[in-house]
Amino acid sequence: MKAAILGSGSWGTAFATHLAAQWDQVAIWGVEADQIDAINTTRTNPAFFGDHPLPENLVAGLDLDEILDGAQAVFCVVPSQVVRQVAARLGNSALPDGVPVISLSKGLELTTLKRLSQVLAEELPDRDTGVLLGPSHAEEVIKGQPTALVLAGHGEMWHHWQSRISHGNLRVYTNHDLVGVEISTAFKNVIAIAVGICDGLGLGDNTRGLVMTRGLKELSRLGIALGGHFETFYGLAGVGDMITTCTSRHSRNRNFGEAVARSDHDPDSLLSDATQVVEGVVMTKAALKLSEKHSIELPITQEVHNVLFSGKSPNQAIRDLMGRDLRAEME
Repeated sequence: MKAAILGSGSWGTAFATHLAAQWDQVAIWGVEADQIDAINTTRTNPAFFGDHPLPENLVAGLDLDEILDGAQAVFCVVPSQVVRQVAARLGNSALPDGVPVISLSKGLELTTLKRLSQVLAEELPDRDTGVLLGPSHAEEVIKGQPTALVLAGHGEMWHHWQSRISHGNLRVYTNHDLVGVEISTAFKNVIAIAVGICDGLGLGDNTRGLVMTRGLKELSRLGIALGGHFETFYGLAGVGDMITTCTSRHSRNRNFGEAVARSDHDPDSLLSDATQVVEGVVMTKAALKLSEKHSIELPITQEVHNVLFSGKSPNQAIRDLMGRDLRAEME
């Protein structure tokens, strides 16, 4: 069995390392020549994991057709805003019929507000496409620490791939609720930025619990309006990924929010200095556009947007949230 991993970043490398323990060969495609060279010559990806050794049956390359040759499954692990571009290249490749394409990217396409599985389906209309998402920091997966993910897609064929991907300390569950799984794992990045802002202001556990709980309420409110199932938001993709992303030192979204609150620099300057994509910034814009389209109130998301894009001070954003009209908790 050969797997093709599209993306040589931290998550692509960590997931490839996991698969290499069970599959005969894993091939990573990337666009950064220095990363590809390091993987092949030093058996490391120092840009993300220092000198952590990579498996011998893991190779990398810059030529997409070579990486796809002989693959039984393709895993797309690229930033959300380039998924369509990469999927279009797959559509023009010689990838045989019957090879599924599974996205591990979290987010929405900002220009269309479409979920990434919809993007894949549009660019690859005759191919089985799904998503593999959940609470999964690459820094822990590459060390083999216990992790669980959700594999979502249409049809029953995903049970086969569930067993192919599950191995050792990475366990895969299936879920047919594509909408709920994708909205959950994308939206939680907005709330992680909000938690990071609160941490940067020196606020405590009470505040973190408040923001995460009410953030989960916003997530489920939006997700249900878009067709997601209530139960999904309280599973691995929902509350599970929310907890992981909002509380971890590995979370680039939480860390970005903390930097916004602590820095004299504007968010754009912080983003320009970031070495990895902060998906929650794009998702903040997308979530507000969706909330306006469906007439849904997202107060935490609105204040995150105000801080990131309108120059509002984080302290004022907190005061305005706490001063909102009182209501019943379940509203």
